[in-house]
Amino acid sequence: MTDAPPPAWIHWPIRVLAVIVVLPFRLAWEALRATGRFLARYVGRPLAWLGRHLIVVPAAFLWHYVVVVPVTFLWHYVVVVPVTFLWHYVVVVPVTFLWTYLVVVPGRWLWQLLLRPLELAVRYLLVIPVGWLIALVTPVFLLLGAGIAAVARAVHRWVLLPGWRGAGWVLRQVYLWLLRPVGIAIAWTWRHTVVPVWRVVAAAGRWVRESLLRPSADMARAVLVSVGLRR
Repeated sequence: MTDAPPPAWIHWPIRVLAVIVVLPFRLAWEALRATGRFLARYVGRPLAWLGRHLIVVPAAFLWHYVVVVPVTFLWHYVVVVPVTFLWHYVVVVPVTFLWTYLVVVPGRWLWQLLLRPLELAVRYLLVIPVGWLIALVTPVFLLLGAGIAAVARAVHRWVLLPGWRGAGWVLRQVYLWLLRPVGIAIAWTWRHTVVPVWRVVAAAGRWVRESLLRPSADMARAVLVSVGLRR
């Protein structure tokens, strides 16, 4: 069941009430917006233009030419130039002078008077003669090395390799005709003599242990228990 719609006559009082309550606020809001636009266009913009050209531009001009330019001038000619002058003539020039006349010049004199003659002596008395000696001896060593290598190859080919192969053949024949038959004979003899004897001895030992020793031990233990000598 649905609710019945409100009667049609109720809409008119609601509309009248809405016009009475809402319309004044709406008109006031539109009036404020129009006033704000008017003030922004005809009052705010002229005031902003006047503030820029009467306050901001003169203040920037004064800041630049009264503060920045003098401070830059003073910083350059009171701080930078004197510090640069002092750094150059108090630090750089003395250090360069001391480095030149205490390190570079003595080092050059030491090189010319001592190290250069020593270098020449080492070159012409040691390096060049050793180089010549190496150049003369190297072909001899190469020929000697080639001869030794040829002799080693010949010895390996005609002596060591045949000897190794002959020794291998001899050892193989000894193994085939001596060691292997002896090993087979020893294994056959062990298997057909020692093993059967060991088995007979082991069986006899087990029989003696089970048939004689263990019953005798049990009887002796029973006798000792019966007479009170053993619990």
